[in-house]
Amino acid sequence: MAEGFWYDNFANKYKSGMTHEFLLHFNVRDSVDNFRGIERFIYEEFLKPRNFSIVAYYDISRGLRFLEPGMQREFNKITSNVASNLFMAPPSKIFPFIDSALKNTKMAFFIDHIEKIIPSVDIGSMSMEERMSLIWLSEWSVNGTISSAGSVIVMMADNLAGVSREILKSSYRVEPLLVGLPDENQRLEYISYLLEKSSLKTKVTPQEFAKLSSGLSKNAIKDIALRAEAEDVPVSFEFIKEKKQSILNKEYGDVLEFIYPEIGFENIGGMEKVKNYLLKNVVEPVKKGDLRRVPMGILLCGPSGTGKTLLVNALAKASGFNCVKIDMSRILGQYVGESEKNFKKCLLGAQSQQPVIVFVDEIDTTFRRGESGDSGVSRNIFSEFLQFTGNTNNRGKIIFIAATNRPDLLDVALKRAGRFDKKIPILLPEKEERAEIFSVIINKYGFLTDVTDFMPFAELTGKYTGAEIESVVRKAYEIACDANPENPVLTERVLFDAINRCKPSTQQVELMTMLALKECEDMDLLPEKYVECLEKQ
Repeated sequence: MAEGFWYDNFANKYKSGMTHEFLLHFNVRDSVDNFRGIERFIYEEFLKPRNFSIVAYYDISRGLRFLEPGMQREFNKITSNVASNLFMAPPSKIFPFIDSALKNTKMAFFIDHIEKIIPSVDIGSMSMEERMSLIWLSEWSVNGTISSAGSVIVMMADNLAGVSREILKSSYRVEPLLVGLPDENQRLEYISYLLEKSSLKTKVTPQEFAKLSSGLSKNAIKDIALRAEAEDVPVSFEFIKEKKQSILNKEYGDVLEFIYPEIGFENIGGMEKVKNYLLKNVVEPVKKGDLRRVPMGILLCGPSGTGKTLLVNALAKASGFNCVKIDMSRILGQYVGESEKNFKKCLLGAQSQQPVIVFVDEIDTTFRRGESGDSGVSRNIFSEFLQFTGNTNNRGKIIFIAATNRPDLLDVALKRAGRFDKKIPILLPEKEERAEIFSVIINKYGFLTDVTDFMPFAELTGKYTGAEIESVVRKAYEIACDANPENPVLTERVLFDAINRCKPSTQQVELMTMLALKECEDMDLLPEKYVECLEKQ
């Protein structure tokens, strides 16, 4: 099937007898092809050719339903009409009759919103209804009579982390299958289909539409098209960007921070070696499709205020990649299982944006193995993060960049080859870089100045970070405004005065610098004065 890694797995594992119970998760509300949802697709492509006697659907809000009236009659016959008044009953009441049908005929049973039936909570916190449902669903997966009858159970959930982990234990035979978002070719095929079926006006080609809609489901793409028709405007780059931001923030904004950078490498003073490395080893290889050169992850080490976060924003702008930030304050929840559920959603949301830069600030405090006192939440999230960052299938598609000023506190499992395997020191700027930073910041804010040579100021700011130089420039503007509110100009005298009033405040700069140097394994990324220091280590 052109559409379906998940479908191929589903069909192969059923036909081989490996399992007859599946849990589809993530993008389960989307169209599988141009017009069919998952349930209809599985029926027409798989169930109908194999002559399943009964196809039934269940969720706790709509109860038990059947594909055709004849299938309902067959179910009533098998259950001696005892269940005919229980179709809206909770699982504990209707599942015993489902059990009978699964064992006595070839039945396909779809259960939607399974996370509402067996939620991800400790068994001790489950209601009696939830425990009984869990027992039925677990036992069905290993029941030989159900397998012999040829029946199949398909559960669906938006978020795998919302489903009880008990059902995925190795003692049961429930197969989880990720239903991913459409890739670029699938989006292009769907967009072409929409354009053929409508009078939609566009200012972009189908190929451009497909590229711009990365990270969106087909339903979301259809929504963009419908909104354009409703507003009687053509689909343009700006229209797609605006609607896409709205859709993504609605879908993932509770667990991910989306970054829309406005500055590029040209807006960052200094860091020439680092910028050159990122262009040659990240931006160009990804655009050319040669992912072998791209590191799995990049760790930016160095004192606070040296521009690590700024560099990530500039890389996102220079590359044109999507960029998201993992913010644990959005993920940690107060209820059991909520944090793990949010983090799973966070990772899937990031994955959907590829090619994407995933930024983690202060990673030494963000991801730790955790203590026993937090009920294993930190450990579970840390383990999930390790698995995700170590997946080599993500190379060049998901670029992890983390920042820290204390790499010595980072868990060694994160720093090993195959995860954050490139450590780049971001250190105090050199004299020439400081002069450039003065010029860049003044231009950034549009301040008036009659200074053309910033080297004298660079000489006086030897221990200043880039952030502290920015504070000097802003202080200079305050002084200039006080002296001449109508026409503030950053003169030499004003800048000298600002430097005298603003002293560097970054703590433990020497320690953080040495820790960053200790992590660095590539001398090509170091300023010349540090190369000898690294060689002696």
